[in-house]
Amino acid sequence: MRSLFKAKIFHKRFLPNENEFSYSGFYIKVSLENLKELNSLLFSVNKFNLFSFYEKDYGYRDGSSPEVWAKDILNKAGLNNFKGRLVLHTVPRVLGYVFNPVCFWYCYDKNKLFAIICEVNNTFGESHNYVIKKNDNWHNRTLPKEFHVSPFYDIKGEYKFDFSKNNNVSIKYYFDNKLQLSTGVKGKEIPWNDINLLKIFFRHPFYTFLIISLIHYQAVKLFFKKNKIYSKPEKSCNELTY
Repeated sequence: MRSLFKAKIFHKRFLPNENEFSYSGFYIKVSLENLKELNSLLFSVNKFNLFSFYEKDYGYRDGSSPEVWAKDILNKAGLNNFKGRLVLHTVPRVLGYVFNPVCFWYCYDKNKLFAIICEVNNTFGESHNYVIKKNDNWHNRTLPKEFHVSPFYDIKGEYKFDFSKNNNVSIKYYFDNKLQLSTGVKGKEIPWNDINLLKIFFRHPFYTFLIISLIHYQAVKLFFKKNKIYSKPEKSCNELTY
């Protein structure tokens, strides 16, 4: 499986001061058991190209199989002996560079969604994993916030995840029963081919550089809006919330 998506990313803070933005972009969904199928004139696996997917960018980040890491995370969350299919929602490298604020690992058992790993990354090179387990639906699944992402929010409150709409993800952050932040991504699938990859590149030539630039630009805006700044705590040894 390999899927290419045009995307709209949105982000709105409600408290203590409103700040809102949205921008267009793209993402891919790939089955980890079929990575070799990604290779083409413009897309390569584990080597430089216009677009590229490096296994060392994911999981243990040491070049080992991301599948091993994902199954280890599921085991730690009490979902033992997972033998199904893993589909990764991510942004690939563009011109050799990438930063993913969050990656979604969809875990399928007999073609039914079994669990989702939300791998959150901050700009300090740290990661944390939120594991959402199978239930009757994938709407408003709640987990406590346990990872420092933004210096303008404390590590308190809870996230509500919504995966109920196909290829759309919504995450809302609540603290003191008040909605603090709403963010998400909406995707429209397009055919995976070199022509569409080339169109995406010319539409977003420095997309992965743009992501990190926008993070810092929005931080400057929040600073001048006089939002409270929380110092970064020491990284917890706990890498998992479920």
